[in-house]
Amino acid sequence: MEGELHHPSSDFAKELEKVPGGEAIKKCVQCGICTATCMVARESDKYRPRQLIQKILLGEREEVLKSLQPWLCMSCMMCEERCQEGVSPSDIFHAVRRIAAKEGHVPSAYKQTVETVLKDGWLLEDSYSDFIEDDRDDLGLEMNLKWNKKFVEHVKKKYFPEVEE
Repeated sequence: MEGELHHPSSDFAKELEKVPGGEAIKKCVQCGICTATCMVARESDKYRPRQLIQKILLGEREEVLKSLQPWLCMSCMMCEERCQEGVSPSDIFHAVRRIAAKEGHVPSAYKQTVETVLKDGWLLEDSYSDFIEDDRDDLGLEMNLKWNKKFVEHVKKKYFPEVEE
């Protein structure tokens, strides 16, 4: 069931409508189904999708962009499946994260993850143990995974030209 479009009045909501995924903000009627079905909200009292969308609709731009909340969405899409208005809070939060990242508001855990991948070529390089090397050898697979660093160099040049060696 597709919901009718509403006309959010906050400048932030209007800004978000122009970002891919953010246009769904026009359909939200603040029913709370997103929070009621959210696995993260069920386990944490710090994450409430409905309240985050409400802050967007009220124009609390800086608070939303500097908040950890948009980054807590696991993109499981349970909320979208149940929303009778066809809203995807996950898409909205992806759009919020895009704006936040452009303005330098990225949680340190995400920055550290990207730095680790760009530096090591792996998210969990420490977990690549001798045991895994032996398994790869038994399977006839390459044990030296330095090729991943070559791929990382390609990604750096293409997507992160400002990152120095």
